[in-house]
Amino acid sequence: MTPIKLHQLKAFKEVAEQGSIRAASRSLGLSQPSVSKNIKELEESLGVSLFSRHSSGITLTLFGEDFFRHVLVILRELEQAQENIRQHLGSNTGMINIGMGASLANSLLPAAVVLFRKEFPNVKLMISEGQVEAHLLRLQQGEFDFCINTASPELNSSKFDFERLLDMEYRIYARTGHSLSQATKLSELKDCNWILPVMRTGYHKHIFDYFTQHGLNPNIEIYSSSYMVAVELLKKTNCLSVLASALSIEGITPLPMENELPLATYYLVKRKGTLLSPIANKFASLFRMLSRPMLSR
Repeated sequence: MTPIKLHQLKAFKEVAEQGSIRAASRSLGLSQPSVSKNIKELEESLGVSLFSRHSSGITLTLFGEDFFRHVLVILRELEQAQENIRQHLGSNTGMINIGMGASLANSLLPAAVVLFRKEFPNVKLMISEGQVEAHLLRLQQGEFDFCINTASPELNSSKFDFERLLDMEYRIYARTGHSLSQATKLSELKDCNWILPVMRTGYHKHIFDYFTQHGLNPNIEIYSSSYMVAVELLKKTNCLSVLASALSIEGITPLPMENELPLATYYLVKRKGTLLSPIANKFASLFRMLSRPMLSR
């Protein structure tokens, strides 16, 4: 197998994304024969076909799809390495891309951004709110510098490094004036409908298991990965949901349950064995500082 060259990877990525040699050549500023030659040499080096050619264009083969995922990570890592060097040389520009759980996006995030922008006004921030599974996938693919959420370290420790940041209280919420707004026991909620995110891992999966262990089998009427959608639906339906107790939103109210729900532990997560860039590490340090009072011992 002959060595793979960087320009071959760039050509492969562009063809895969553009869906044709012609479009890729325009994007790269190269001739079509040059791009075709890069792809041919890459396929010969790997010993497999990366593309299926047909009249309407070209598509990735199964080998190509698998290789594409790795190439994206490689090129992003290279770009990040170049950016890290610029930052070590004193550059205060660039971009930080992070994933953030909804509860933190509505609590700690604004304060962290304000502090960060005072010191690094020229650094662009890209912040994506979402669920644990989507965050971990994007982190694994090299799209995020880091994410902060309730991922389970015991299930993901082979791929990611976890740093415990804080513990957050959650409560069961209903619309103001709900007939069960004074309920104190889970058994009183057995006939209720719920609004919860799709649960494969993370805190809400833990809560669902907690409910079933205590004899409550929640009927999830609406699955919503959006925090704001869940809040607005709570206001207009008789559904219940589980939200951070730090929230103070007009139109919804926490139920005065006798037993508190388990705490949600939030982690700063990054890909296994990787180091944050100097500026990304500075942003992460602000979350460490702001979350310190919320960390249970």
